[in-house]
Parts: sequence; structure tokens; C-alpha cells
Amino acid sequence: MVRVTIDIFSGRPNPSFVLDEREAQEILRQIAATPETAVSAERSLGILGYRGLVLELDDDAAKKHGHLPRELRVGGGVAGNESRGLEIAQRLVEKMGKLVPAVEGVSGPLASYEGLDLKRLVNEGINGISTQAASFPAQEGTTSTADAAPATGDTMTTQAVGDVSIMSGATVIGTDASSWTTLTVGSCSYEASAFNPNFWNAQRTTMRNNNCYNYASNRRTDTFAQPGRATGAQATVMACSNVGAGATSDGALAAPNCASSTQSPRHYMALVIWPGTDYHWYRRQSDGFWGHKPGQTAARNYDNSNNIIYDPQTANRGGYTDFCGYYFGPSNMVVS
Repeated sequence: MVRVTIDIFSGRPNPSFVLDEREAQEILRQIAATPETAVSAERSLGILGYRGLVLELDDDAAKKHGHLPRELRVGGGVAGNESRGLEIAQRLVEKMGKLVPAVEGVSGPLASYEGLDLKRLVNEGINGISTQAASFPAQEGTTSTADAAPATGDTMTTQAVGDVSIMSGATVIGTDASSWTTLTVGSCSYEASAFNPNFWNAQRTTMRNNNCYNYASNRRTDTFAQPGRATGAQATVMACSNVGAGATSDGALAAPNCASSTQSPRHYMALVIWPGTDYHWYRRQSDGFWGHKPGQTAARNYDNSNNIIYDPQTANRGGYTDFCGYYFGPSNMVVS
């Protein structure tokens, strides 16, 4: 069996499907004959938007094609023979079967892809990927198949955040900092930490199961957190007002509303939207720039033009054209 994941989203889970067995064997034979058409799954351009297709081989497929990686990426702009890889990616998209979330345990409205023209979105991404690939080298994530034992976190139980009752906040396994610098923006103070991408990138489980919302709120939960899910207010429409409302339900404060010093560390976050399609979050670092983590890929501090992000409002965000505003994520914020 070969499962194909369309690596395209940042906030919502990527869609995946199981390839027909005959088609799977034919595709793998083509890749095996020209191995420079594919790379390891962890190699990607690290951009917002389409980043290629990830193929996961089960035991049987791996035995038949033992010299291929168990997971590989095609059509992502980073292979030696990218033109052939893009052709394979287009063929795979045409064979797209029933779509399910690539992250286990994710359900709800964003686990459904009805109403999204994924073939069009992917083909648009494929058409633009060659130009994007020339801009900067691939980002290499973890290649480890092991994961460190998680630190013990606090499991959230029912309590009040404003007028909202928490339904099921996830266990916070850890954060990427233990010390903070207090900064100000307008009349509000907040805490920022030094950029520490290794916390998110070094282990496979962490990178695959935490997204931009986890990164921006600085809470590793391994649940691919969704704004509003912890408080029963998950957004179903990909628009600024809807996704922002989900985050405020979780306890975030929309600027210029300030978080109290008793709620430190208070993270400074920014929200953007790919209209009708997806959302993305950034977090201000003490180094003076902004960090982010596009979906299941590595955390980073650069935009789609390979420029360090000093202002998310003016950064190259690809299709995430709607800038929604800034938020404070206080310590009593809950995510799931």
C-alpha cells in the first residue's frame, strides 16, 4: 500500500489518500528507474502553500522497492530531476481517491475537504514550484524515526476562560523556551523567547503532529491544534473573523487588548488567511524577527522569498493574502 499526502496546508491537516495498488506499483517503478525524481520526505522548500506530494510505503511496498525510502517526496521543487517529479505529481493528483486527514485523530469540519478544488490548488502549486525552487535551497527536517520520551505536562480540565467553558484542552508536552524577554508594543507588554527551531524539528513526532497554531501559542500538544477546538468553537470557514474568534475562545486576546502581567509568558502572534482555504500563525521572537511552522514541515524564520520575517504583514506569504491582525497568547490560553 502507498499513502499519498498532499503537502499544502499550514493550519488545517493535509489531505491524504491511498493509491490504487496497480497505480502505486507503476509509480514506484518509475521512481526507482529514475531515483533523482524524488527526495526524502523531510526535504522541502519550506514555503507556505503547495510543497509537493509525500508517498508513504507500507511493509509490502517497501520490500518490493527496498532501495527506496519508506517515505519520499515528489513534485516539491527540490529533486534533481524535478520536471519528471512534477509529471509524477500531476499523475498522482489525477488518481486522487477518498481524502482523509494525514494526521491521526483529527476530526471535525476541517477534516473534510468538500468544497475545496484540490486538483486546481495543486496544479497551480505545481505550475509555480519551479520558480519557487530557484529562490532558495530545501529545508531539511528530522530524519530520525525515534522520538524522545515526552516531558510530563499539565492536562487541562474544565475551568473558565472569560465566559467560555473549556471542553478538552490538550496536554501541553512542552514549550521551546524556559526564559523570556519582556517587550512592548503600543501600550501592551508581552514576552518573547530566542528562536529555537530545534525544539520543533529535531524529532519526527513533534514535527509531524504540531502546526503553526502550536508554534504561535508555544504549546507542543502533538494534536495538530486547531483554533477554538479546545473550547468548542472551532472555525468552519477560513476567514479572519472565524479563525480569530476560535483563538479568542481559546483565551487569546486580539490586539490592542493587553494581557495581564499575571498571565506571563504572553506570546505575540499574527494571523493570516488563505481565503476560503487555510490559515497560518506567526510568533514574535526576542531576536527581532518572527518564527513560524508551516503545517507538518520544519519551523523557520523566513518567508516565501527566503527573506527573514521582520514584519509578517509585508512578508511574502504566497496565497495567504489576508492579514488579519495581531493577538496576545497568555499563559492561561488552552489549545487542542
